[in-house]
This record gives sequence, C-alpha cells and structure tokens, in this order.
Amino acid sequence: MGEENSFIHLMTSLPSLPALRAFEAAARFGSFRAAAEAINVSPTAISHHIRGLEAHLNVQLFTRETRAVHLTDEGTRLADGLGKAFRLIETSVEAVAQTPGKTKIRMAMGPSFATRWLLPRFAAFHEAFPQVDLELVQTPLLVSPQNVDADIFITWGDGVFPGMIADPLVNVLTAPVASPALIDRLGRPETPSDLLSFPLIHQRDTFGWSAWFAATNVKNNDLTGPIIEDTNVVLQAAIGGQGVVMGWVPLIDSELDSGSLIQLFDAVLSEHRAYYLVRRTSGSQTQEIANICDWLIHQAA
Repeated sequence: MGEENSFIHLMTSLPSLPALRAFEAAARFGSFRAAAEAINVSPTAISHHIRGLEAHLNVQLFTRETRAVHLTDEGTRLADGLGKAFRLIETSVEAVAQTPGKTKIRMAMGPSFATRWLLPRFAAFHEAFPQVDLELVQTPLLVSPQNVDADIFITWGDGVFPGMIADPLVNVLTAPVASPALIDRLGRPETPSDLLSFPLIHQRDTFGWSAWFAATNVKNNDLTGPIIEDTNVVLQAAIGGQGVVMGWVPLIDSELDSGSLIQLFDAVLSEHRAYYLVRRTSGSQTQEIANICDWLIHQAA
C-alpha cells in the first residue's frame, strides 16, 4: 500500500506529458518553431507548455534570444533524461506494434530532399526492401543527427558528425536559374553582372547569391529581394516567373530536363558542404541499416 501511495504521489507531482514532450522536442531541435512542426502543434503551444514547465519546476530551462533559444544547465540535464525516456517509450511501442515479418526503419531528412531526391526512388526502394516498413521523419536542415531519433539520417553538412558513421551522398552545385516566362518578359542576361538588375530570390539568406557573384568577379553590395526559408517554395516562385534563384544541381534536374527552369550561365559554384548519409555505430538492425545505406549510395552514384 505504501509503494502504491508513493507511485500515485510521483505521478501526480510530475509535469504533464504534453509539456515534457514539447520541451524535449524544443531541446532536440533548438527551436520552438521546428519543435512545433515535429509534433504537430503551434509554436505558441510549445511556448505555453515550456513556460508552464518552468513554473512547475521553478527553474529556467531556456535562455531566449530574438531568433534562437539555448538550453540552460538545468535544461540540458532534463533534456538528456527525457530524450532517453522518450526513445525507450517509442522503441517499446514499436516493438509491440510492428507488423509480423517486417522491420521498421526510421529515416530522417529535410522535406525538400525527401521530395526531390528520395520520393522518385520510393518504388525502387520498396522493391529492393519488401521486408522494411519505412518511416520518414521530417527534420530542419541544420539539426544535429545526434539529436534525432532515427536509424538513418540524411543531412546537409561538412561530414563531421562525432560518434556517427557518415558517408557523402549527394554533392550539390549551384547556378542561377529562371523560368522561360521570366526570360520572355525581361530578356536573357548576357553577363553575370546583368543579373543585378533582375529580381533575385534568396533562400534563408543572401549568401548563396553573394558567393556566386564573387566567384564570377561581380561586385555586389546590399543585395535585395525576398528571402524564403523553404526550398520548394523558392523553386515554385522561380517556376512561376517571380525571379531568378540559385538552383541546386542535381536536385533540380527534373525541372531543367522539362524546361520549366533554364540554367542561365555555365558557371557553377561548388558547395563546401554536401548531403551526408549518417547512422549510429551500434544499435538494433545494424545489418539491415547498412544494406539500405549501401543501396542509397548506389542510387546517388
């Protein structure tokens, strides 16, 4: 009876599960917005849960800046414990729910890479691995693989992932691209410097355009134009004739082949980073994971 009362007291004194889940996701992604997308709630809900959790525990879990949040020492300790706990819960549930004779593999990547590279290969994947139930996990572009609960992770980076096995998967070249409609309306630029008078669209920041202009010896100061976070939105804007964007070869090969986008100059910029295939050095189903990684590398060759 005493043990039962102790258990009841423990359960009633714990913070709510949604609050703990919201905190764990925010700690894992380093962003309230990314955490909200990952667990399908609003950023306001994430913020509300975390404020309530901080009040319940009487500690500050995050330091908040204008565009970023960072864990405090107390937050780091709580995040480490909760991450292990949620992974254990998820593994236990999946072990019970798994389809007989099937192996569940979780693969994490950004939505643009999933849409533009993996999705066209889905049928071939299922033909090669009929015994695998594949679960795709959406992640922000620059989140660390160590902080994502997945068997296989495809991420953009420099190849340095401590404690993980990393293989280069897709190298990316960038070059200006535009739609035929925009070229018909404004004419085709004859030199790289002509692009300074065109409407330019940027992804995340102006660095991509600045680097390409520098590589082609074009002075550029105070580049203007809309900055858009999502890769697919950037490309749709270009296809719709709204401006010129830096295209990512080979991820836009289908648009170039169809003629919906046109590469304006032969000059391409080689990125210092690439898409890497990352996995842990140990764990369950290691042979199946290794076979899938070999298949993905072969697909990218």
